[in-house]
Order: sequence, then C-alpha cells, then structure tokens
Amino acid sequence: MITAPNLSTLSADRVAATGHCPVCAAVGRAVLAAPGRERCTVHMARPAVWVETTRTGQTRLAAPAGARVRVVHPTGVQTPCVSCAAAGRDTQGLPRDGDESDPLCIPCWRSRGEREQRRQAAELRAAVDVVDDVDPACAACGEPDPSPTCWLCGYSWLAAARAAFERDQAAEAAAIEQRFVLLAERAGADDRVAELAAWVDRLRTTVESYAAGGGRGRAVELLADLLARDAAARVSRRGRPSMLPRVAGVLAVDADYRSGRRALPGRARSAELADCTPRAVTAAWARCEALGWAVRTRQGRRLSLAQRTELGRYNDRAEFDLAPVHRDPAARAPYVPLALLVLDELLQHALALLAAAQDDVDALVARTAGVVDHAALARRVQLRQAAERAREVLLTDVESIAAAQIETGNFFPPRLASQGEYLSSCLSRGFAQPPSIAHSTPREPSRGKIGASRSPAERAPRSVRRPRPIERACTPSRQSRPAPQWAGWAYDLARAAQRAWEWLQAAPTPRVAATLGSRLGPGWRMPDLVDWIRQSRGGRELLDAPNRPLGYLRSLLDESLTGDVEPPHPARRYEAHRDQVAVARRRDVVDQAAAVATAREAARAEWHSREQARQAERAGPGAGRHAALAAARAAARGDHAAARAIAAADAQDWPAVAQPGAGTPRL
Repeated sequence: MITAPNLSTLSADRVAATGHCPVCAAVGRAVLAAPGRERCTVHMARPAVWVETTRTGQTRLAAPAGARVRVVHPTGVQTPCVSCAAAGRDTQGLPRDGDESDPLCIPCWRSRGEREQRRQAAELRAAVDVVDDVDPACAACGEPDPSPTCWLCGYSWLAAARAAFERDQAAEAAAIEQRFVLLAERAGADDRVAELAAWVDRLRTTVESYAAGGGRGRAVELLADLLARDAAARVSRRGRPSMLPRVAGVLAVDADYRSGRRALPGRARSAELADCTPRAVTAAWARCEALGWAVRTRQGRRLSLAQRTELGRYNDRAEFDLAPVHRDPAARAPYVPLALLVLDELLQHALALLAAAQDDVDALVARTAGVVDHAALARRVQLRQAAERAREVLLTDVESIAAAQIETGNFFPPRLASQGEYLSSCLSRGFAQPPSIAHSTPREPSRGKIGASRSPAERAPRSVRRPRPIERACTPSRQSRPAPQWAGWAYDLARAAQRAWEWLQAAPTPRVAATLGSRLGPGWRMPDLVDWIRQSRGGRELLDAPNRPLGYLRSLLDESLTGDVEPPHPARRYEAHRDQVAVARRRDVVDQAAAVATAREAARAEWHSREQARQAERAGPGAGRHAALAAARAAARGDHAAARAIAAADAQDWPAVAQPGAGTPRL
C-alpha cells in the first residue's frame, strides 16, 4: 500500500513541483493544481474588485488598471492607449501616425485631430486678421470724406444713377403688374361674353326648335306647364307682377332638353339672367317646389377649403329636376303664348347684358392697346342677326297660337272666378276649375228685402244667423307680428353654424336662428360658441350625422349653458338656469326652515306635556314619588325584599309582559 506524502512538511516549491496547490497543502489538504498553473482553481490569482459610486449616484463594479483579462490573439497589435492609460482606463490603441507615434484609441485619436483642426483654424484667423494701415484720404483731393466735386471720390452721380435705375425698375414692375391685372380683367370679361353668348344661343335654339317642332323646344312646354299650375293654384289676380315666370324660364332653359333634369343655373346667375334680386329667385324656387313643378335633388351650399381646392369653385349650386310634360297637354295649351313672351323678355335682357359685356371688353382692349379682330366682330354681328330672326320667329309663333285660341273661343287664359260671378269666362280644354272665391249667400233673406225700421227705438240686436251683408263686410287688417329681438343677429350666427357643422346644413336657417336666438345673446360669435361647447363637453366629439339636427343642437346648448361655469358672453339659457337654481335653492331653504320649525314645535309640545305632568305630580298626592323614595330607602338599607314589593305594587298599572314559552298572544 502506497501512502501519499505529507505535503504540509514540504516547502512551497517542492509542493508545486509535485503538481499540488501549495496554499491547500499549508492547511493540510492535497489538491492538484490547475493545468499549466501552480495553484488550484480556487486559489488562482484574481484581481481585487471594488464597488464605487459615480457622480450621478449610480453604483458599479470597478477593477484596477491592468486587471482586465483580454483574449490573446496570435496576430494584431496589443498596445494600450497612452491617453486612456494616463487617465486610469484600460483601452487598447494603435500607433496612428507610424511606428514611433503614440498608440491611441479611436475616441482619443478623433479628439486629438479635432483639437489640431481648431488650433490651425485659430492660427489662420489670427494670420488673416491683420490690420492694414491704409490712408483713408482721397488720392485726388486729399479729403478723408468723399466730396461730390472731386472726380475720383465723387459719388453723387453714381447715387443719382442708382436711384434713377431703382425708380425705373419699380415703375417697370408696376407697369407689368398693371398689365397683368388688365389682362386678367380682359380674360374675365371674355369669359363673361362667351357665357352670355352661349346663353343667348341657347334661348335662340329653344325658340327656333319649338317653332320647327323639334325636341330642343321642350323648355316652352315646361314653362307653360308651370304657368298653368300657378294659375290653378292662385285664387286672386291681385298683387304685383311676379318674377316666377322669368326665374322658371331660366330653370327650364338651363335644364336638359331631353329629360328636363339637372337644372342648376345658380341663385346669383338666375337673378342676373331674370333681371331680379336673389331674394326673388329664392321665393320663386320655393314656389316651384310647392307647385310640384320642380324637385330639388341637391341643396346648394358653400364648400369647405379642401373641397374648394379640389373642385376649383366656392359654392355648390342647387340642382332641380322638372316635372315631365307628357300628361294633360290641353291644360297648358292656353299658356304657351305667355311662355313664349317670357322667353322673348329673357332673350332681350340677355342681348342687353351681352352688349354691355362686349362694350366692357372693347374698353379693356383699348386700355391694353389691343385690336379686336375681324372674326370677333363678325361673330357679334351674326349672333345679333340670329337673335333678331329668333325674336321674329317667336313673335310670329305667339301671334299664330293666339289667333288659334281666338278662333277656338279662348281669348285669354281662364279667369279664376265662378261661372255664376262671371259668365263670359269659359273653361279651357282639360283645365281644372279652381275653387270659387265668391262670397257665400246667406240662407235667410236680408233686411233690405223685408224692410228695415228707421226708428232708433225699434232697432234690435243683430243676430248671428243674420250676418252683415256682403257689400258691408270688412275684415280687420291682419296685424303683423313684431320681429323677435334676435332677428338682427341670430341669422348670421345660424349661417355660420351651418358652415361650421355639416350636420346642420340640412336644417332650415330660420329654425336654426330661432334655436340660437332663444338661448344665446347678441355678443356670441361662432368661434366662441365652438370653443365653449368643446370645453363644456370635456373632449367628447360631436355626432357626425344626428337624426334630429335641431334637437341635437338644443341639447348641446342646454348641456353647455346649464352648468356651474359662467359662459364668456351673456346667454338667455344660462340666465334662466341661474334663476331656476336660485328659485330651487330658496325653495330648499324654505323647506328646511319649515322642517326645523316643525321639529322645534314638536319638541316644545313634548317638553310642555312633561312639564304639565311634573306640575300635576307635584300638585297631587305624590304617591309615585313617595313609592319610589320608599323603594330607594329599602334598597339602601339592604332590605331588597321590601324594595321589590314596593316596586311590584307600583308597577301594577303596567300591562302584562309576555313571558317566554307562553305562545303567541291573541289579538
């Protein structure tokens, strides 16, 4: 049996020579050293590790310089950086400028290069900033300041030439800008002339086609149908001449001649072509819709910025579809001459507008030093001659139709009255007779037929069954309702609201104005209203398409104006809400005071009853008090039996108490 030697008695060198760890051998353990090492893996040389805290308050592990164990590569330069080693950092570097240069890492090499560039730039600026001691005096006159009389330093003629050049440039730029303005005006005038010429040509084509029996004369039948509908709906001829025929004529001519649809002349354009105001156009459109002659398929509106940028126009015109005319042709036959005369008026007005537009173009051409070409003059003459021929054809057609009506017995359109009132009027072919406007005849005879007494004493009160005669009947004038207080400012706010909220555009503007005027004040503007509603809703978005736009608007206003926060401007709804809150607060205070008073009165009544019982007890024999005192004295003496007997005798008036197990008491 071979025993291991005692390593603790050997020296460290001999222990290492045997392949064991000398540190472990010193403590009496035989542990082999690591391969290629003199000690075991536990006692191998390790660098000391410390914990340090940086300036920012972070804690990290830090090792001394040189303690980092790097991977030894067979090739490559393994040289520490000079700058990092001086700062106590373990970083590898390379000699960037040759073998004899200092090895540097990439950050130190870049920092040194930037410092060198800054030094060279500073030296260059110092070399450039050299003061040149030059004599500022003029070489010709010797004066330090320039003199206008000196030929060398005189600058007056240069300044004058420069100022003249600048004036010439400014004048030329202004002339060019004015030229562009005139050219833009001329282009707009040319476009207007072309538009009016197209309108005149369309009217002329409509009249000539109707005279020839073509399909492009459909507008005449459409207009005659409207006149027939309007005459059938009216009950009186009184009043000023209406602009309805002219506006309807513009709609009929502007519509598609094949189907009578897609009529979109626009409000401003219709007012110009019909020679009336935009308000009259609006009223005429409403009348056409009420008669069932036109159906609005698209509502006109002002486009948004994105839509204006995309479409190239500011407004979206209203579009109408006209009712077909293939039914009941006899009803509109008497009104065909009137329709032709309306088209003649439109044609004459269009020719006047065209002549004025052509005069404007000629004036602009003269201002721009231009010349009107012969082709344009020829086209003008041809258009005027064609319009004159169309007018002659139109008037001839009117005369022939009127002669045919005279021969058939219809001198004029049927008068809106009953046959009993006007026997000379006759019905047109297929025309529906309107309701009679004659006064109703009383059932009982008038006082004139049976005789009336002239004596004041025999005058009897007038009976309800015997009304006043027709010739004395007078209806009181209808008093106009005064305009509301918000009529002066609510309509502008309503239009602004319809432009800001698309879901409100379909609602009628008067109703929107009434909703806003009844809740807000004259100091409100649309940006303030939008900001206030957004602030009161706390970031919640509005609905895009509510089912009831006006109801939704009322709920928004009531929600925003019935809170505790005061709005930026006076509002009627907020004042009403504040009054309601004050009334409710006063009512609560009154109710609370009444409740307190009732409780106080009840407490006082109870105290009064107690006081009366106490006084009655004192004024009476005092049996209860004496019994209580006797029971207390007996209990104090220790005679509890006597105290219980006294108490039992005193409690004989109390009701019997149910005992456990006695069952349910009978009622």
